[in-house]
Amino acid sequence: MRKSVIYLVVGISIVVVAILVVVLITLRKPDIRVEDILAVYQDQAEYGGLTILYPLNETLFPPEIVPPTFRWKDDKSESNTWLVTIKFQDDNGRMNFLTHKPQWSPRAGQWQTIKKRSLEKEAEVTVLGVNRSAPEKILTAGRISISTSRDEVDAPLFYREVDLPFVDAVKDPSHIRWRFGAISSRRPSVVLANMPVCGNCHSFSENGKTLAMDVDYANSKGSYVITRVAEEMVLATSDIITWNDYRKEDGEQTFGLLSQVSPDGRFVVSTVKDKSVFVPMPPLAFSQLFFPIKGILCIYDRQMRTFQSLPGADDPEYVQSNPTWSPDGKYIVFARAKAYDLKDTKGMGKVLLTREECKEFTEDGKPFLFDLYRIPFNDGKGGKPEPIEGASNNGVSNYFAKYSPDGKWIVFCKAKSYMLLQPDSELY
Repeated sequence: MRKSVIYLVVGISIVVVAILVVVLITLRKPDIRVEDILAVYQDQAEYGGLTILYPLNETLFPPEIVPPTFRWKDDKSESNTWLVTIKFQDDNGRMNFLTHKPQWSPRAGQWQTIKKRSLEKEAEVTVLGVNRSAPEKILTAGRISISTSRDEVDAPLFYREVDLPFVDAVKDPSHIRWRFGAISSRRPSVVLANMPVCGNCHSFSENGKTLAMDVDYANSKGSYVITRVAEEMVLATSDIITWNDYRKEDGEQTFGLLSQVSPDGRFVVSTVKDKSVFVPMPPLAFSQLFFPIKGILCIYDRQMRTFQSLPGADDPEYVQSNPTWSPDGKYIVFARAKAYDLKDTKGMGKVLLTREECKEFTEDGKPFLFDLYRIPFNDGKGGKPEPIEGASNNGVSNYFAKYSPDGKWIVFCKAKSYMLLQPDSELY
């Protein structure tokens, strides 16, 4: 009886093992050789059907940046294996990598080699889609070029992580986290978290010793903190001002939008007496539409503890916002447009407008275009605003200007219309 049981158990075990072997053989991915795919690949052929989502074509990488994740969308459901092949301008041949997911990230050593071989030269990145059962047939292909700059970023970044969509993020700002670190760090450290209030637009003085940031303190959307940078920082109430103190007697609430501290840390420029379109939008990646339709520029002098408008950028006929300082602190570049009063909000003193009030923009698609102007700061006395050639009167919206550190260049965003979070926004 015992022998019968033993024989039965052994027999069942053998059958189970045999079935597992058959299943494993059936499911085992056939060996795919890079050479077999490249043998049928024609460099000049137009395969199509595959779009590389990241990085964008002609991306220029800083030399110290960590390995990126290449991502793509393949239109053919049969594609289940992809060959990433990189062609360089030297004589050392291609670099090839197989992946079974529609994304790929090079290892640290591989990325160093890629950057070295693409230094100041374009490298051609091609992704070929095949089916692992018939790798000799290329189903899809997409191609971009990348290159590596000789110049390093050479500065750490301070940025915040926000849950999407934005409408959810503002419900509980304690989930927003701030990170600080170099782009050579895969995961920069969290330096600020669990804030009970929303903190947003921020800037540093040129020497990095002063931090200025929007904070919704004491139920005031106009609150703003200015503090010294240290290894451990406390955002104290004594460091907080409110832009509502500018002409408080008007009884008009203000947000103090898109503020920037001056290079020397003494002054802060902001948008006051403002009214803005600020509504949630359906696309997850662009889930917020924001732009001011009213506002002037105001200067806060930290030394004198005074607020004053900036002559030349304080015309109520225009919205003047989104200011940025030149590296020497002598000029301010800002976005300007004709001020607008929505038909459903005329005469109302609201700062933020609802979707219903903004139907002219959110439903009717009414355009709103900004031009970039430059004005002398002149110790707060201002001057005549001058439109910036190539960033004004060009039939599109121009905004978010930033000077290069040497002051010779201005980089800015350009989109068909509006300002914040436009899917067609491009850098110029």
